[in-house]
Amino acid sequence: MGSSGHKIEEIPKAPEFYFQNFDSYAEDTLLKHKVKIEVKLKNIFENKNISIQLIYYQDNNKTIQQSAGVTDPGVYDEKLNIMKFTKFFVLDYFFEKEMPIEFRFNGDINTTIYTSLPSIFGARAQTLKKEIDDTKIILEVKGYSYQTNIYSNLKLDVEINGKLSEKSIKYCFIAKGTETNPINTKLYLSELRTGLKKTEKINFKQCSIPDMYVCTDGNYSTTKVSIELIDCIKDRKIGTHTCYLSSLLLNKEPIKFDKYRTGIITIDPIKNYSFIDYLRGGMQISLSIAIDFTASNEVPTNPKSLHFISSMNNSYEAAIKACGEIVAYYDYDQMFATYGFGGKFYGRPYVDHCFPLNCDENEPEICGLDKVLDTYRNVLNNCQLFGPTIFHYFLEKMNEKVMKQIRSNNYNKYHILMILTDGIIEDTDQTINALVAASFLPISVIIIGIGNADFSAMHILDADDEPLYDDQNRKAVRDLVQFVPFREFKNDPKKLAEQVLEEVPRQIVEYYQHQNIPPGEPVANISATNITL
Repeated sequence: MGSSGHKIEEIPKAPEFYFQNFDSYAEDTLLKHKVKIEVKLKNIFENKNISIQLIYYQDNNKTIQQSAGVTDPGVYDEKLNIMKFTKFFVLDYFFEKEMPIEFRFNGDINTTIYTSLPSIFGARAQTLKKEIDDTKIILEVKGYSYQTNIYSNLKLDVEINGKLSEKSIKYCFIAKGTETNPINTKLYLSELRTGLKKTEKINFKQCSIPDMYVCTDGNYSTTKVSIELIDCIKDRKIGTHTCYLSSLLLNKEPIKFDKYRTGIITIDPIKNYSFIDYLRGGMQISLSIAIDFTASNEVPTNPKSLHFISSMNNSYEAAIKACGEIVAYYDYDQMFATYGFGGKFYGRPYVDHCFPLNCDENEPEICGLDKVLDTYRNVLNNCQLFGPTIFHYFLEKMNEKVMKQIRSNNYNKYHILMILTDGIIEDTDQTINALVAASFLPISVIIIGIGNADFSAMHILDADDEPLYDDQNRKAVRDLVQFVPFREFKNDPKKLAEQVLEEVPRQIVEYYQHQNIPPGEPVANISATNITL
């Protein structure tokens, strides 16, 4: 199978995005998803004394429970046969967790309804309906985003004019804080501009910086920022401009760095939306899976094999089940494209690095995770494990699929590719090229290392320390890869899912922000006076 990489001009343009270790400069409370849960009863044909308590669990084993409050007694609407409750629940929401909850009824109905937050927020219109025992009464649960602060992204265009005889220049954007809370936090360092003439205008790449790191109180008029010009050859500052953030937004005149250099700074605040807002707008998440069938796994009949089939799930199965069950909540059709790589499948004489496990090149989707696992076991009985370990073929296939989706103006589906592998890849350069291309697209890549191999090279793809650059020196515009070794979580696969999936909501929001795509519907106005006690 030949390579089919994308041409640069086919990939949608996007600004450079600011990468931030969230624990460094932002309060955790600013980054949590707060959600609002409303309940009502339908098909209730007489007035009853009913209140509802919401219980949620803080651990996977459901041993530590906590109450999110109790509603007032419901108000009965005789004409519509509906009971409404004036108070609602507010919870922290974590995409990567199962988050089981219970609705406990008190009064004339005494029962408990079991569900989870992903069941609510993955449902169409974030609406879940459950029949109460055999009464025909329906509990309707609706989920919303609950945000007390709406932050924005600051998109910066920087132009420098004047004496520019230095051979290499960068600029640095620095948050200075307020008079009462001064800070000196470097938030963005631009790309290097080299080969400058004595007098030349410089236009730097557009960048995007979340304003929550610039001013945590959201007040642009009391927060100061600095822009510094740096001569990288002599490693020295050659000019600086400090002002209130609000003045940069309002001022259309050139600013002065020193008597030789000026700049035109254009800042466009783009309203931030949360992951929940995009779910409310109809976004779905589609999961694809790529499984390693190389010989280093050892033959499935060997009890030491990573593919060993028994009454217990092997590591591949446990990882697929743990992570897939979370993502599956957000996929309406429950269809999962599943590929094998590094093996000779069904008697074919060649190694295939992108083989659809259902043997259908045109429709590689398999319905339901249980069927995915059944198909995987069947393929193991009809495959010769071989090698080498190659990623770029199925990455490029994913890129092609999503590019086709984008060309048809379908931006409402986001894709997660889960790669399960036991070895070190042998196509690092081609894989990086494909990942850089994918960074412009609605794609996240999860890599789970199976077994005890040395996976240190995988951290290059994770790009937590250094961003990815392709062979044409094009930089990935966002962090889209998460690598986790399964061995660290083999005794608790749900913890594996949490570790693997925790970055996905941020990656999704970053993609839509890059493309200036708002959610399909506006964020609902929520009155804090209705929060349950």
